[in-house]
Amino acid sequence: MYHKDFYITKAVWNNAFSYDSRPHKQLYVPTLKKISSINEIKLLQKNEEKITFEEYDFNDKMQTCFGLENLYEMTWQWKALYLVDNHNHVYYFWYLTRSQWIISDNTLLYHIDEHADTRDPWEYLLKTESYDLQKVFEYTNFTLNVGNYIVPAEKEWLIWDTVQIRGQDALEKYNSRYYSDLETAGRKIILNLDLDFFEPELDFIDYDLKKQVILDIAKKADLITVCTSPYFIKQERAIEVFRDIFARH
Repeated sequence: MYHKDFYITKAVWNNAFSYDSRPHKQLYVPTLKKISSINEIKLLQKNEEKITFEEYDFNDKMQTCFGLENLYEMTWQWKALYLVDNHNHVYYFWYLTRSQWIISDNTLLYHIDEHADTRDPWEYLLKTESYDLQKVFEYTNFTLNVGNYIVPAEKEWLIWDTVQIRGQDALEKYNSRYYSDLETAGRKIILNLDLDFFEPELDFIDYDLKKQVILDIAKKADLITVCTSPYFIKQERAIEVFRDIFARH
């Protein structure tokens, strides 16, 4: 899947947000590209044909956003790492890597994000359907959105538990070993990072503490999924942070 780029033209997925009042009626989904170096990551040039996300902000101003030139597959310390723009894409890659035995059912998810992403989509894949990657791909891209992709993975038991890390207290709680090695023994682990955790309004949270916790979890994780969230953080800033965390360790 993701072998070629495509457009979402109906009022589904992330394209459903303010669909009737938005000036553009389609969103762009790029191809997946396997890379060997972080230096190969590129951002989309601003082009109305390749809008990644579009929605009104809290001031009722339309935000037209552009994300990554590709979705990216790479390795970090021999672990699979997927970098996406809209966060619900990671749902597909969780199931892809389950099919490759990288993770399994009852995986522990560490979700580091400005947002919880735990809205309920009210429509789920059956367990049997979850093994059909075509159905997972369609569900990811035509049903889910950036705010509701975790709950269906929990209901299907791919995710055993989700540890939400969304602020200073949660970072410190992690450092106090809220989940002991004994509790997590034998569990596969996903680090699911949204780079909007580094948007300027959250600069009151210590940068080095964020980075330290992310790297600690990344070293334990079996799979790393990272999102650039073009609506919530400037993409240049997101890639700068991504490089700082993952290129030097």
